Order: sequence, then structure tokens, then C-alpha cells
Amino acid sequence: MRIGDVAQRSGLSTSRIRFYERRGLIPLAVRGENGYRNYSSDVLETLNFIYQAQDLGFTLDEIGAALSQRSGGTPNEKEVLSALREKLAALDQHIDEVVRRKQRIVALIEKYKTRS
Repeated sequence: MRIGDVAQRSGLSTSRIRFYERRGLIPLAVRGENGYRNYSSDVLETLNFIYQAQDLGFTLDEIGAALSQRSGGTPNEKEVLSALREKLAALDQHIDEVVRRKQRIVALIEKYKTRS
């Protein structure tokens, strides 16, 4: 499958696909005699995994580590569930920090408002 076909089916730009290839997130495409990249259909599943993982806040390094554990294939359900739980815990911690920061800002606003 040529890169244009992959782009159309995945909804990603060709430049994004080439970027993922350079980063090692997807296998290098086989080059035809004409120099065109040819990908296996498996790349669509991997691109979908990468897109969803990024959308959930996973970094490319985290995604790459997960993919490398599976030799380029997408992680199994147990690995995905573990990573999702870790990400959820990190998000909860971040939310707590943001709420505390917000409370301090509101307190400072009230303090300076009463001085005016």
C-alpha cells in the first residue's frame, strides 16, 4: 500500500506518517523500484494505536516503548490496560495539583481585592 493510500485510510498526513517512520514508531516501508514507499496493511492498526494514544496524552517516547516491547506490533490488552491505569493516576495527580494551584490563586485574588 502506498503512502497516499495509508494517509487516506488512516486520516493522517503523509508527512506525519513519514515522521512516525523516522521516529521508528512504524516499520520502514519497503521501497519499490520506482522509489515509492510500500506499507503492509498492518501499519494502519499501528497508526490508529499511535493516534489514539497521543490523543489520550501519551508521549511519543511512551508509545515507542510500548510498540518496541511488541516488536512493532500493537501492545496486547493487558499492557494497554496497565498503561491506561498509569496514565489515569498521573492525570488524577495533575488535576489535584491544578485544583490546589487554583485555590491559591483565588485566595490571592481575594487578599488583594480586599486591599483595594
